[in-house]
Amino acid sequence: MIRKDKKTFKDGTVKTQIRVTEGYRPYPNSSPKQRTVKSFGYLEDQTDLEAFWNEVNACNNSLKKKKDPTGRTPVAEMMYSDHNRLLNYGYKFPESVYRLLGIDSFINDYQKRSGFRGKYSLNEVFRYLVMDRILYPSSKREAAARLLNYYGLRSEFELPDIYRALDHFDCFFYDLQQYLNGKVTELTGRSLEYSFYDVTNYYTEKDFADPDEVYTDRRGRQTEGPALAQKGVSKEHQLTPIIQMGLFLDGNGIPVCMDVFRGNMSDSDTLKENLDGFKKEYGIRRTVVVADKGMNCSHNIDLLCSQGDGYVFSQVLKGTKGKRYREELFDPEGWHASESGDYRWKLITEEYTGHEIRFEEQDGEHTEKKKAVRRMRKVLLYWSKADAQMAAKKREEKLKRAERSTKNNAYGIMHGKDRYLKEETVLKETGEILEREQVAKVSVVDLEKAEKDALYDGYFAIITSEMDFDAAKIRSVYHGLWRIEESFRIMKSDLDARPIYVNTREHIRAHFLICFTALVIVRMIQHSMGERRLSAERIASCLRAANCLIEQGGYVRLLDVGGRIRYQEIPDKKTGKLVPSLKFSPEDQLAEDYRRIQETFGTDFYYAYAKQEIFKRFFSEIGLKR
Repeated sequence: MIRKDKKTFKDGTVKTQIRVTEGYRPYPNSSPKQRTVKSFGYLEDQTDLEAFWNEVNACNNSLKKKKDPTGRTPVAEMMYSDHNRLLNYGYKFPESVYRLLGIDSFINDYQKRSGFRGKYSLNEVFRYLVMDRILYPSSKREAAARLLNYYGLRSEFELPDIYRALDHFDCFFYDLQQYLNGKVTELTGRSLEYSFYDVTNYYTEKDFADPDEVYTDRRGRQTEGPALAQKGVSKEHQLTPIIQMGLFLDGNGIPVCMDVFRGNMSDSDTLKENLDGFKKEYGIRRTVVVADKGMNCSHNIDLLCSQGDGYVFSQVLKGTKGKRYREELFDPEGWHASESGDYRWKLITEEYTGHEIRFEEQDGEHTEKKKAVRRMRKVLLYWSKADAQMAAKKREEKLKRAERSTKNNAYGIMHGKDRYLKEETVLKETGEILEREQVAKVSVVDLEKAEKDALYDGYFAIITSEMDFDAAKIRSVYHGLWRIEESFRIMKSDLDARPIYVNTREHIRAHFLICFTALVIVRMIQHSMGERRLSAERIASCLRAANCLIEQGGYVRLLDVGGRIRYQEIPDKKTGKLVPSLKFSPEDQLAEDYRRIQETFGTDFYYAYAKQEIFKRFFSEIGLKR
């Protein structure tokens, strides 16, 4: 049938939309509904009304006589039409996790409480940005350009609305993280007996650091201080301003909370800033913080112990910080070895002087008070043959580069080779070493330093406050830190969290909140997959390949999810684990991954054609297996 609907635009213009529709029943004995077979646009926009109505009537008449259920049309008529546009439905899988976590309810409640007056939905914007971040990570501008590429996703907003919404997302920056923690705890039985913490930084597209600004801190106080984007030590060797992010994970590798800091803040200082809010806001009585040597400083250790918490930190062995352990390290007594001799360890107990820290409020300022105390901790010293061989190989490479550098004396970027270079004053004609003030300087390879470093090849140390831990327990707990490194890799590579294109503090924090939420959803999917979990890259590749076409007659054509040849897997000679070989397998990698995703979400839908109502019913059945 032909439908004529009046539509009023923002400028007050009223137009008549012409559509050809058909009736259907979603299921037996249900109330009849209507769906659009083809939309012909607005009547007022037509230049030739007679030709227009002929086309509308022809479509309506052909619908009555049509016997082909797919409603195919000639190729010439399909170009650039709604029936020939590829639409992604793979986002429906992570979207079901979004709904499972109740994020839509949380944001809708915020929108009501805040008195939001925009004509768009904050939840729709946030959900879209999170889904697009998982599947097609890019800038907000690029994301807005893909608004029409998703099947059944409401997108009644534009790019300016996205930027306006970022300010609101910043308003619930901490609240949403707390809410997600509660939901994840309900779904997974999360325990924060151990919390894994680390810091990384993300570079921006700016040339210069931002000036000081006034902002609201975590305690709700108006503060004037440095902006987030500052020049600092970039872990990706970038020269542009960077922003620090500290992240807490649970034992399952699912993010608990995060915060962002100015780019020139040291890694160890971020733990102090993050820990207080982490414990109070999340109601944690005691936790053992697991972190690498970047967090290992006396103040952090004192702070954790004063709050009744524990720590498992890696410890530097070289230099001044490691001096206290050298006697035990090179003492042959007390070492234990594995049967193969590839691993040795020694566990010692150490008494040290720390400080009891408490805080007092004086004239609105948070003042720190210290009192010296004696404490005990365990120190695990261990040696690994594989790590020793790797360290020796790396040092040999540095020495070769250092030797080449002394010969050509060319200017270059500072690299690891410079660790083994020193300057001596020589007489140019003879090469005789003289006093500095007599003549020039040349670079020579510092073999003495290389020999000293070789003594530490393969040696590592871990310190812990947990006096009931044995050597195996300490290694096992610390080994869980790999999950946070993987999460940073996912954030930077798979979710493309950098470079950061937005500028204001509010927009930067909103950007990280979107990436954090996307990471939580990906980690929840991986957690539900168990031992057979897919990487974030493979999950996203598979979901991107789940596309369909809307055809005439209310049918959806689902395209094959596939197109990537799988490689055969063979057992590794050393570990026995299956690893990819160079031989092709008859299976399709994407198709196999898609089957695994469907199993994880409790679905089994592989039809090439389906009525839209059946396809929508499939979406309603998607849900993570608990």
